[in-house]
Amino acid sequence: MVGYGGTGGVGRVREAAVRVAAAANGVDELFDGVMRAVRPVLRSDVWAGITVDPGTLMNTGGHYRRAVPLRYLPRMLDIEYREGDVNGLPELARGTTPVRLLGDAVGGVRDRSPRYRDIIRPLGLTDEVRILLRDRYGVWGALILSISRDTPPFGPRQEALARSLAQPLGESLRRLHLARRAGDDDPPGPGGDPAPALVLLDEEYVPVQLSSTAGLWLDELPAPDDPGPVGGAPGDAPPGPTEGGLPPALYAVAAAVRGPGSPGSLTSWGHTRTRGRVRLHAWRLEGRGAARIAVAVEAAGPGEHLALIMAAHGLTAREGEITALVLRGSSTAEISRRTRLSAYTVQEHLTSIFDKTGVRSRRDLVASLFTRQVEPRLLTAAVPPAADGAAAPGERGPAAGPGERGPGGDRDGKP
Repeated sequence: MVGYGGTGGVGRVREAAVRVAAAANGVDELFDGVMRAVRPVLRSDVWAGITVDPGTLMNTGGHYRRAVPLRYLPRMLDIEYREGDVNGLPELARGTTPVRLLGDAVGGVRDRSPRYRDIIRPLGLTDEVRILLRDRYGVWGALILSISRDTPPFGPRQEALARSLAQPLGESLRRLHLARRAGDDDPPGPGGDPAPALVLLDEEYVPVQLSSTAGLWLDELPAPDDPGPVGGAPGDAPPGPTEGGLPPALYAVAAAVRGPGSPGSLTSWGHTRTRGRVRLHAWRLEGRGAARIAVAVEAAGPGEHLALIMAAHGLTAREGEITALVLRGSSTAEISRRTRLSAYTVQEHLTSIFDKTGVRSRRDLVASLFTRQVEPRLLTAAVPPAADGAAAPGERGPAAGPGERGPGGDRDGKP
């Protein structure tokens, strides 16, 4: 194996890609810039950069302008989230390496893969490589590259570069996951967010019926342009919600709800262009009608935002529970009562939370973390009136106990 600082300019290419990713202000900018930077070493004919929920690995959006043509996208996501195949994202996440070639995963017998039979081969491609983008906190996305006979083979130099990019690109995606919110902090319009949308799909994931607000929500979710022939030029306006394809995040949750072991109802989320995150809830449908899956799309609630923030800062489940109680203005005594932990143990958890999130006090935790990364209107909705004498976030609360960082910042509660 050649290290990324080895021969052939791999080190310089890696540095350029990492620099572009660190400076990117959006997912499209990150993936576009990275793919341009790695082209001297790592080429592909068709590629997609996807973002995922680190908890479930469900698709939440991404960059699809160089992805497979739209007519293949429902089948691609059906294989990924319902039928299953080798080299899937969960399999990669469980493995020891973030990079794997499909041909290697099937021992060279590519026809064993439904993704190869139904998509890769019909497009005149020969193989697919997946690069899991993850850091110490979790998986935040992936690069999926398809190659043809005319593409330079994926060898040791290419693998060395791909492996060296997994962590720094994962860190950049995690930053963008946290940063993506409603544009410019603008409040919703006079009527607020549109009413939730309902999309009914048939067995082949073709829309059977859409509610009146479906177009508003689906236009907000990233969807692929139809590149036409493989390698077609990007940049055309994306199709409307009924003109050729639905957003990948919606296809993904619709396919997953039909997968083996699914309870028949699943919830995921996706990124929008201007309205922050949205909740996607899918159900399997029974009966004689054409519709087989229903998907509701609505503005995400505080739960989706908080879960992402917990994952992005590596908080444990207990730390997440305590953080949510702090957000609601609970005192140490109240947190102790609700969690059945001693006040000392609660304060130990708070110290760990402060260290992981880079803040010094409860007030900082709310003002510097949640107010910055959760839409203010959702934060307001998440915080009920303070009870039992607890101060609301942003107000001076009860005096800190021994060893606890008080509202002013230090561990003894001093201003």
